[in-house]
Amino acid sequence: MHKRILALLLSSALAFSVVGCSPKEEEKEATNTSGSISTITVDELDPSSMQVVDIRGEEQFIGWNTEDGKGGHIKGAVDFPETWLDMDLSKDSAIGTEMKLELERRHLDTSKKTVLYSNDTVSEEDAKKYQELGFTDLSILEGGYNSYVEAKKETASLPKYSMYVHPQWVQDLIDGKNPETYNGNDFKIVEMSLGSEEGEYEGGHIKGAVNVKDTFNHLPGLRALAEYDAVPLEEQLKFWNRNSDDVIKKDLENLGITKDTTVVLYATTPATTAAARAALIMKYAGVKDIRILNGGKTLWKLQGRELEEGTNTPEKVDFGAEVPQNPDVIYDYDEELKVVENPDKAVVASIRSWDEYTCKVSGYTYIGEAGDIANSRFGYAGSDPYSMEDFRNVDNTMFNYELMEERWNKWGITPDKEVSFHCGTGWRASETYFYAEAMGWEDIHVYDGGWYEWHKVKGSPKKEKGLPEDAPEEKPEEYFVVKEK
Repeated sequence: MHKRILALLLSSALAFSVVGCSPKEEEKEATNTSGSISTITVDELDPSSMQVVDIRGEEQFIGWNTEDGKGGHIKGAVDFPETWLDMDLSKDSAIGTEMKLELERRHLDTSKKTVLYSNDTVSEEDAKKYQELGFTDLSILEGGYNSYVEAKKETASLPKYSMYVHPQWVQDLIDGKNPETYNGNDFKIVEMSLGSEEGEYEGGHIKGAVNVKDTFNHLPGLRALAEYDAVPLEEQLKFWNRNSDDVIKKDLENLGITKDTTVVLYATTPATTAAARAALIMKYAGVKDIRILNGGKTLWKLQGRELEEGTNTPEKVDFGAEVPQNPDVIYDYDEELKVVENPDKAVVASIRSWDEYTCKVSGYTYIGEAGDIANSRFGYAGSDPYSMEDFRNVDNTMFNYELMEERWNKWGITPDKEVSFHCGTGWRASETYFYAEAMGWEDIHVYDGGWYEWHKVKGSPKKEKGLPEDAPEEKPEEYFVVKEK
């Protein structure tokens, strides 16, 4: 694992000027420049008036117990792992997000009183890393999370955190151990690859992993819009949609996957949505125990974990059930239309970029019309139709789920309603489907056809261009570096 401190990223953006400071502010700054960091006790901690920052790994924050301590986090705390400050993110992360943006998107104010905690008392060395990020009023929690739990204070965790496994969990699985929540079934580790990632799997994959190409997710269509003129509409509507049930079953059997196999899916950062889409297809088919490696191959490599080269060929099996076992996981056109027509009890969640949602661009070379589904609500996504920065941390782990839910609630995407996620063709929507499921949401679905199918069916009700009159924000709360085209 490479070591470096990323404070220089913030040296200009987070510096505090002394011009115009009151005597009290000058005194406070003098204390901070001396390197003084105070300690507070569990009883003195007040998350309602202080910024509380969890510097442990994301796996513990969402709920996993590890050899270092118990899972979960202090209610009201936000995550900002110390490991982010030590990893060489520039080589392996394609997200384009810097530490400054990670602070901003968590609404962390470096001038506000901030309390750091780890499993035990935070070391002076680690605390100083956060000083170097610009925090000027810093304290550490005496005894850390362990003391907080012992005092029976209020904690929180992702309701179904076990869906998002961490690298050590997968390593233990490979090594024949019995990691938390694993039921002992046969397991299969699957690396999902995009068509553009030729040689990625063969060049290095998690030990024992098999490979699946993104054609597993759908029937590939034509890329150039002009080519569609010669194709009957009935055939066009099959493109980019899921494969037939018979093909899905056959594909799973060829991968060595039965309905009772524990499947662990992972991918590179660009292919993370493809892995989620594959997970959706597997759930639709009837695979009972699906796990997603939080952070995927990006985090695995950042942690310096071993990869093996070559190819693993799975042994064909019988799936053990008819496909699909869970048909309502995926919505088709008629089911989506019912959601659109029932805005009081159902919500159409648009997991698309802001320009797609406001009908400025279609986002695809094979979709000519810019627009969106009627009554759709903005559900966030990323900088373009192939990115999901709004839902990813700098190491490709899932973004803070509590802040994620706050954004959705603002737009009326709430767990008390029937929620249908959609995007262009169902990949980004699949990623958010699993985030919502991990949050404990129940009546959730993915509209398979997305805007691609919707805009082709004559008479489909469409959203007016721009923002709806009751839009809760005029521009999204997004933090990412827009990629150059």
